[in-house]
Amino acid sequence: MPEETLITLPNLPAWAVLSLILGVAAAESLAFVGLVLPGVALLFALAFAAGSSGLDLGACLAMALAGALLGDGVSFWLGKHSTDRIRNLSLVKRHPAWLEQGERFFARWGGLSILLGRFIGPLRPVIPFAAGSCQMPTPRFMLYNLLSALGWAPAYLLPGYFTGRGLQAMPPALEPLLWLVAGLVFVLLAWQQLHHRLHPDSVLSQRLGQLLPGPWPPSPLVMLISTAGLLLLSTALTLSPSGENLNQTLLPTLSALGALLPKTVLAVTLLGDLELALILALATSLFGALWLRQTQAWGVILGTLTVIALNVLLKHLFAIDRPEQAALTTFSFPSGHASAAAAWIGLTCTWWAHNRPHAQRHNSYLVAAPLILLIGLSRCLLGVHWPLDVVAGIAEGLAVAAVYRIWLYRYPAKTLAPPGWLGALLILTLGYVAWQLGPAALAYRIG
Repeated sequence: MPEETLITLPNLPAWAVLSLILGVAAAESLAFVGLVLPGVALLFALAFAAGSSGLDLGACLAMALAGALLGDGVSFWLGKHSTDRIRNLSLVKRHPAWLEQGERFFARWGGLSILLGRFIGPLRPVIPFAAGSCQMPTPRFMLYNLLSALGWAPAYLLPGYFTGRGLQAMPPALEPLLWLVAGLVFVLLAWQQLHHRLHPDSVLSQRLGQLLPGPWPPSPLVMLISTAGLLLLSTALTLSPSGENLNQTLLPTLSALGALLPKTVLAVTLLGDLELALILALATSLFGALWLRQTQAWGVILGTLTVIALNVLLKHLFAIDRPEQAALTTFSFPSGHASAAAAWIGLTCTWWAHNRPHAQRHNSYLVAAPLILLIGLSRCLLGVHWPLDVVAGIAEGLAVAAVYRIWLYRYPAKTLAPPGWLGALLILTLGYVAWQLGPAALAYRIG
């Protein structure tokens, strides 16, 4: 590929990218700092920047390796020589579970804990400190530290690097698609890292709780603020020439890709059908309210109806036409399928997980997020919505789900929804998709 066609990050020289990789890798491994730093997302972005600009892979891995060794080495030194001082810090005294968890893990696995803990988010920044405080011999620690860093550096850098490197081998027409994929991966990683660190007992959660208004924990407020901001941003872009150019650049590539797997894309888009969203949301509310005696479950159907009404209002307010290839007469912005999917999946997931431990809520959101993104993306792959329509639709649905989550903090249900209910919803969903993928699929039933 000629050099002028390469996409690079402007004003970011090679030495700056390498220095950032070194710094983030060190901070991600540094005692207690890594508990609040979204290092995975940052390293993916930096590795993507390095790959897209053609930086040497060996140099990137060397910087990540050096940073990991440095961060763990400093943590080990602090544990060995400043244990009492660190334990008496007000921040550490308010969160004794940090050290207790790391020390228990180290006591159980010994040197192997340094190899394993490197790949376990909450333990990674604590294990070296625990090893030092337990007076592990320095040469032994250095050996385990080196072995773990040799596996950690490529595991965290290679996905982003090779995604960026793909720009150099990809036809120019497909470059926007790769940037889109990289952007989605970064957003998912950043969101996962942020939500993981917004545990009610975390430092980040407590600090944000002091800054944000209201008596509620910050996690749903952060979601509401970010999704509402995303909806406003996508609306402003849609009405601007730059947004129109972005839509015109991305849609042809996405629709061409969707043409390769039309039935698969159609099956995915059916998950956002208005009829299905209403059926499943109503089924969840009836099950929760009548079977489990949870009046809170009515929020699922009420929230879904709110999103649908808001979507109709916004469509007629902005009156933006569909792409030319779309054989549909309704307005385009925001995407009704994307908003309906984000609503029924987000609200159902919120209701099911709201009174469960943070780890279970986190895992349920991790399952829901890619599904919502895929349904929204299918609209672009079918060529019936502009990309910004999908962004706005998802933001619209998730904003309402965030409001519902805030309300559930004040009025949580005392009983847990059974896991089997999610299985029942899955069966209903698959049955609906199979029913629709008959002759209607051949006619591209995408309305």
